[in-house]
Amino acid sequence: MVSLASDGAAPRLIRVHQIDPLAWAPLLAASQGEGWQMLGRLMDEWRSGANRYEQPGESLWAWFDANGQAIAVGGLNVEPAPGRPGTGRMRRFYVHPAWRGHGLARRLVNAVLASAQGHFSRLHVNCESPESASFWSRCGFAPIDAQREPIERPARYTHVRLLPQYQAA
Repeated sequence: MVSLASDGAAPRLIRVHQIDPLAWAPLLAASQGEGWQMLGRLMDEWRSGANRYEQPGESLWAWFDANGQAIAVGGLNVEPAPGRPGTGRMRRFYVHPAWRGHGLARRLVNAVLASAQGHFSRLHVNCESPESASFWSRCGFAPIDAQREPIERPARYTHVRLLPQYQAA
């Protein structure tokens, strides 16, 4: 495990507006090494312009170490049609294995949740592992009972969180 300030500077949480592939390469390699393809898709979508987290309420956040290397990432997109109005999807959350256990993921979720206020009334997430489901439950997301949730979902999701004080943009 890496120290939060191993070289004298703590990691920085930044809203992403551009991606330097070299700064993201170690994070991408780590995710692929663990069998996850989500960051490869994030990079492909960013490069093509298919998804840059630019719609109202959307955001992409990342933690960077003192050397400017991305060490964690997570974002929020508008739920694609035919989703419910005011619904967002939390996606592409990943923390480099060397940086886990420092609370970066939780603080990343909190930053994304804060940016969602006033734009969304409901947020979805898709958990692909028991560890992921446990994490998202600790972050206030409730498991979805597919039999009790009869809406047609444009994308698979497993957990939901309702947001207070929603105001249509």
